[in-house]
Amino acid sequence: MLITGCSSGIGYICAHGLARRGWRVIASARRAQDVARLQGEGLTVVRLDFDDPDSIGQALAQTLNLTGGTLDALFNNGAFGLPGAVEDLTQASLRAQLETNLLGWHDLTCRVIPIMRRQGHGRIVQNSSILGP
Repeated sequence: MLITGCSSGIGYICAHGLARRGWRVIASARRAQDVARLQGEGLTVVRLDFDDPDSIGQALAQTLNLTGGTLDALFNNGAFGLPGAVEDLTQASLRAQLETNLLGWHDLTCRVIPIMRRQGHGRIVQNSSILGP
């Protein structure tokens, strides 16, 4: 199972909780220091930045290498919110959020679907926080 956005919050709790229950979890985080911290906590971790298509491809390749080429589940969790009044949010910040929270997820999901089709099984979970729509 690949879980995105494991540096904190829901992804962090799910990665640790599922690993404790015996699931093969590949956690991901965007920042190198978070990857190192999560590895120090005993998780298997790949670096994945939804704003970087090369990072998405490398993270998926590393995940498949770790799992022998299969992927039973993808838990798309990595994202960020921009709380505030609409008039206070810049278009640049909204574009950055769109890149991460939608287009990055879409990229990874589109790369995973053919893998799951070939193996004949798999689940994709798209997660949103209570701040999301």
